[in-house]
Amino acid sequence: MKTCSNCHAQSYRDESKFCQKCGAALPEHQDVTLRNTCTNPNCEYNKTQFIYPDDSRFCDICGSKTGFAMR
Repeated sequence: MKTCSNCHAQSYRDESKFCQKCGAALPEHQDVTLRNTCTNPNCEYNKTQFIYPDDSRFCDICGSKTGFAMR
């Protein structure tokens, strides 16, 4: 699966070229390992790619949703 960098939706197929939610182009190659990170691009934890536990749904620094909350 690929993750949209625009809306953070997960693609259903590895072959997807565009996001089914917002239509943005998906990266051609992407690490398929799912990581629960902050979705706020301005958050210091997003920039460091701090990985939250799977059950964390919100960033404890900025309050934004994590990637797993977007599912």
